[in-house]
Amino acid sequence: MAITITIANEKGGVGKTTTAVNLASGLALKVSNNSGANNRVLLVDMDPQGHALLACAYGQHMASANDSLAALLTETPPPSIQPMLRRGVHYQNLFFVPGNRVAMVDAARILPTLMANENRLSRALEPVMDQFAYVIIDTPPTTGDLLINSLVASSHAIIPVETSYLGVTGLRELQRTIEQVRNHFRPDLQILGYLPTLCDEQRNETQDILNELGKRYPDQTFDPIHKATDLAYAHSAHMDVFSYRPPRQRSTDNIASSSRATQEYAALVDKIIQMTS
Repeated sequence: MAITITIANEKGGVGKTTTAVNLASGLALKVSNNSGANNRVLLVDMDPQGHALLACAYGQHMASANDSLAALLTETPPPSIQPMLRRGVHYQNLFFVPGNRVAMVDAARILPTLMANENRLSRALEPVMDQFAYVIIDTPPTTGDLLINSLVASSHAIIPVETSYLGVTGLRELQRTIEQVRNHFRPDLQILGYLPTLCDEQRNETQDILNELGKRYPDQTFDPIHKATDLAYAHSAHMDVFSYRPPRQRSTDNIASSSRATQEYAALVDKIIQMTS
């Protein structure tokens, strides 16, 4: 059964999509030599903008509304997910469900009117959960049924936190949302940790924020991800950072290059594997 991890924060611009893309890609690299379903990763993009799909499957990331993620969320009964699965362009073992921006915007509007609207993603994914080692879910930067569905479908959550005062103060609302999901739908939902993102060592407040996170969540604060041009350029090139800046010789033991961004996301991937094994 796949380990399902939602990347969640109700604030935009905190590195959710960057983290979802690079975590999914890094995991795909690390498990590529495993056998059977243990070497496959699925990326699900619940953000109507679909930016995570641009990085893993540019040119193939869109589908008609009836053949997209939106149909899985809104149709009763939902169509089969199996025919929708597509292979990413950079890794043969990284899969995704195609999106449709207009249909996903409509889905966000329609979901509150549907029966059992909170667990529609969970039910849609259930038939393929034994076909993947990991499922990574990117989420929109708002509270709503798309985020709730993502959390209900997940066993774990990672919370990217921009290293600014506003980034830290906005966490309480998300924690309330997660607690409500635990109480009503998913008591086993675990927060794997808080991931400091967009760290800029030139800003005076950065270290203060890192210290504050460490005090608040002493056993749940990941090592930070720093601001890096490689991350921005990789996404502009419709790639993950491991594809954009690969090492000279890649192996499942070594997926990072001299690029700091690859090293930091590789360390996160290793930590997640360790925590979920």
